[in-house]
Amino acid sequence: MRFNFQAVVKITGVIILFVAAAMLPPLVVSLCFGETAMVRAFLWSVVPLFLAGGLLLWVTKPLSGSLRIREGIFVVALCWTLASVFGALPYAISGVIPNFADALFESASGFTTTGATLIANLAEIPNGLMFWRSLSNWIGGMGILIFAISILPALGIGALNLAKAETPGPTLDKMTTRISDNAKFLYILYSAFSGAEFLLLLGGGMNAYDAAIHTFGSVSTGGLSNYDNGLIDFENTYIALVIACFCILSSINFVLYNEILHRRWKHFFNEPETRAFFCVIAGSVVFLTVCLWASGIGDSVAACLKSAFLQASAFITTSGYVHADYAAWPAVCRFLFFMLLIMGGCSSSTTGGMKIVRVQVLFKLIKRSFHKRLHPRSVVAVKLANRPVSAENVSNITAFILMYFVLLFAGALLLSLDGKDMLTAFSAVAAMLSNAGIGFGELNCTANYMIFSRPARLFLSFLMIAGRLEFFTVLILLTPSYWRTARK
Repeated sequence: MRFNFQAVVKITGVIILFVAAAMLPPLVVSLCFGETAMVRAFLWSVVPLFLAGGLLLWVTKPLSGSLRIREGIFVVALCWTLASVFGALPYAISGVIPNFADALFESASGFTTTGATLIANLAEIPNGLMFWRSLSNWIGGMGILIFAISILPALGIGALNLAKAETPGPTLDKMTTRISDNAKFLYILYSAFSGAEFLLLLGGGMNAYDAAIHTFGSVSTGGLSNYDNGLIDFENTYIALVIACFCILSSINFVLYNEILHRRWKHFFNEPETRAFFCVIAGSVVFLTVCLWASGIGDSVAACLKSAFLQASAFITTSGYVHADYAAWPAVCRFLFFMLLIMGGCSSSTTGGMKIVRVQVLFKLIKRSFHKRLHPRSVVAVKLANRPVSAENVSNITAFILMYFVLLFAGALLLSLDGKDMLTAFSAVAAMLSNAGIGFGELNCTANYMIFSRPARLFLSFLMIAGRLEFFTVLILLTPSYWRTARK
């Protein structure tokens, strides 16, 4: 079967129109703040995108049938790349980031919910552009293609393979019989979380603009803020806790919330990945609290507990918010943060990282290896919640973990050629692959990547997109076998 270019073109047109439509709210914000230059920049971005997207939909014929996994992989990689490219237009046209390669980095950071930046002083960014920066975070949180999936049936395109290629995590559990219904449910829930957090932040004394920015950043676990020091300058404990709690809620498998809606509470809390996620948070908070108190950093146990919870939640959810000067914390605390950053949250959530369920399977494999050493003839299945994990899933998870560390070491080696020490290089690559943004070394307590050269920043942009799509979706396009088979 030949490659379905008609479907690819039509879906690309949908994504382009969606990106153009998403720029309209920031355009309105620019108008409200009287930012004439930004209004022009958005108009010069929106109009051509609407024309291009509309043209692509007009020239393609009505389609029927389903996308194969091959087209799904290509469309996902293409559309995330195109969204980042087109999303860079307001940055470049406005002159805030005149170099397009750097504007691409900023745009990719938004859509992939990485939260990294090249802007030294966030206070100088026009309000409309800051709103676009945060809104792209929110859009990328659930996935621009999950949105597209909800409307693809109207175009005559089945999209299960598209969802499989885009959705983070080992599996995409089906709640209903139609994948488009799943996508609609996820976005309704995602929007409900956003609305609830926005109202809670308003109730805590935040103005509407700041509340919207931080809502977009926390529900998407992107961690973008309109303040250079993140949340360090916020002395309002209530606001910090609201943001941390919604980061955690968004780090749980969104499919499980369907169990709560149907009052199946037992199913929700018995999910092994969810329990492990909360156990890791609780263990980390206790460990960090003891370390801070023993080091004399906190004024009281309560202050140490608060700092430990806020900063641990920022790393494990890959939101990357900075709540304290963790560079001054003991080295063992920073090492734990690095491990949490790599681990990430739950599958089918907005977080990055390897995901808790993969780490669980990894430890189950290690445990089985010990058992097999003592009982060579035994047959032991890898189980989660007393259910065996298929050999195919175990193989895929093992391959993913190996690929993560291959890219981590190879990427750090390349970044070290940029003149950076290994701690900075390793943390930068891990931050990109896990879509966390925050780092260590020269990146301590900041997500500003201007310390790297422009070629290095382009490489980091690639890692952000590859990490958001969990590597194989992007890397498989670089293999000759993919294109040979596509021509058949």
